[in-house]
Amino acid sequence: MKPWDERPEEIANLLNPAFCSEIIRRCLKKYNQVADKPFDYSLLFLILPIVLHAPTREQINTRMRKPMHVWLEQNQYLRIEFGKRAKALVPVTKESISFLLQNKALLIDDEGKILLKKYKKRKISGHEQGEIADIFKKSEFVGQWFASAGTPTTIYMMWGVKP
Repeated sequence: MKPWDERPEEIANLLNPAFCSEIIRRCLKKYNQVADKPFDYSLLFLILPIVLHAPTREQINTRMRKPMHVWLEQNQYLRIEFGKRAKALVPVTKESISFLLQNKALLIDDEGKILLKKYKKRKISGHEQGEIADIFKKSEFVGQWFASAGTPTTIYMMWGVKP
């Protein structure tokens, strides 16, 4: 990653570790509420490319009951360039994971399973509506999707990428 002072302002604002960490944390929290297994480390790298990509996010309806594979079959065009987006966001995801680890918001066990910890966070006012609220809501939905979509390998195959 480039140093902060070398990043374009828009990129620095959208992809800052605190914001991206909150997206990831919300996805993990919802996953843990639904799943009876720990979150797999490799899935962390799919959250941001799904949720931050506006065309993908706009097609996710949080009231739908379709499994992820059915939704992807109906929206195959969203997988175009997904691999490139995911690869481009790997450094951002790693930076966000580091942020969460430093703030003791999550732990990674020896098997690569993610353990979400409770931590004191301040309420972010002014984001109850609008794009940020939508991003947070969709990240929670993705967590729910991941919980019922099968193994990490299966989820990666659905999106047409390899871990």
